[in-house]
Amino acid sequence: MLTRMQMTPTTLAFLTFTVVVAFAVPAVAQQNETDLPVRVPDVSDPMLAPPGAPYQAEPVVIASWNEALARVRTRSPEYVSTIKNIDRAEAQARIALAPLLPILTGQAAYTHSFKQLQIPLGSTVLSLPPENVGTLGVSATWTPIDARAYYDWETAKRAVDVTAFDTEDRRRQIAIDVVSSMLATLSTARVADLNRVGLRAALERQGLTETRFTYGQGSSLDIDRAKKDVADARRLVVAGDESLRIARERLAITLGSPAPMTVATNLDLDGFERAVSATCRLNDALESRPDVVAARSRVDLAKRAVTSAKLALVPTAGVQAQAEHSTNPTLGPDNTYSFTAVVTVPFYDGGLRYGQLRDARAAEEQARAALDETRLNAIMGAARAKRAVDVARTERDVSKTERDLAAQIDTVTRDAYARGHGTSLDLVTSAEQLRSAEINLVLLDFQYAEARASAVLENAQCTF
Repeated sequence: MLTRMQMTPTTLAFLTFTVVVAFAVPAVAQQNETDLPVRVPDVSDPMLAPPGAPYQAEPVVIASWNEALARVRTRSPEYVSTIKNIDRAEAQARIALAPLLPILTGQAAYTHSFKQLQIPLGSTVLSLPPENVGTLGVSATWTPIDARAYYDWETAKRAVDVTAFDTEDRRRQIAIDVVSSMLATLSTARVADLNRVGLRAALERQGLTETRFTYGQGSSLDIDRAKKDVADARRLVVAGDESLRIARERLAITLGSPAPMTVATNLDLDGFERAVSATCRLNDALESRPDVVAARSRVDLAKRAVTSAKLALVPTAGVQAQAEHSTNPTLGPDNTYSFTAVVTVPFYDGGLRYGQLRDARAAEEQARAALDETRLNAIMGAARAKRAVDVARTERDVSKTERDLAAQIDTVTRDAYARGHGTSLDLVTSAEQLRSAEINLVLLDFQYAEARASAVLENAQCTF
């Protein structure tokens, strides 16, 4: 061990140099860490451009709920088909009336006989059959007494009302589809924007990592992690853009457009909900819901079908009249007239009536079961729709808190990493959590708006 008295000048100088270096190196390293640039320059990338071409044409923009309904009324194939169901039901009622009205038909015939029998008759010769005969005739048939036909006509008229209720319920379903499609387009558009924000942030983090590596901080593993984060962000951009294109196409199909459609990004969700409520009036009770009313009316139609099958055993009465003119009559006048009263009594038809009666009774039981099922679905659907509003609001509030915390953590992590603290794994993890929280919050925002609109439409009558 060297003592102070034993130190030579050379030894003392060496020790002095060692102490100075030991204190100087950490100071330089610390200065290098604090002098690293915190702000990364702006980045550019082709995938940061808005989604669109070349995969899809520029979409048509829908600015409001009323504009969407106007397109539904004029262009939606489903809406037009639904409205035409009423026309078909009215036509069926007119067909049911036809057997109760007179039937008038005309006949014209020309007959040429190639062989005749000549019969002497006094000073003349009678040829049988006549060589050429032309006839013109008119016949009328009317069955005014037909209990089953009258009953079926009344049933057909009631079926028109049932179809009208079905149409009202289909309008409600169409309104739900339009609301869902419009909000889905908005949410996917917002997610597509957030995916690009996430990609820009990932590129900035990659630049930050490369800058630290240039200054001797970190390793190639940090750069690989940053590149992996950028690749994940790109994957989200590609998937989000395709989801947006699909949502636009779905909205176009719903509104009957051959071109993709989107919704204006400045759509006021509260105003949108008020517009939906103005179009679709909330019923006071579930029994007034169109699908429940239609199901209840179908039970009445099924009961009438049973009675109709029984009325097939009732006799009918009608008249037939005929007038005919012949150009060459045989042993008769040129003009003939006839009138016939007909009473038809059904005795046996091979079991057709009994099979119809059995089928009608089974159909009545099915109609009653369908009514019970419709009522249960209406009750549970209304309760679920009301509950969905509270659930969606709570989930959105929780998600907002998660997003705020994720944004705060990401900001602190990026700042610390830029100053030489933390690891690249911390940086990438905080970025992934922030992206997930942002997307989840956007989706829940629109789910909350859709839940509120669905709560109105679940038990409503829509007039459009």
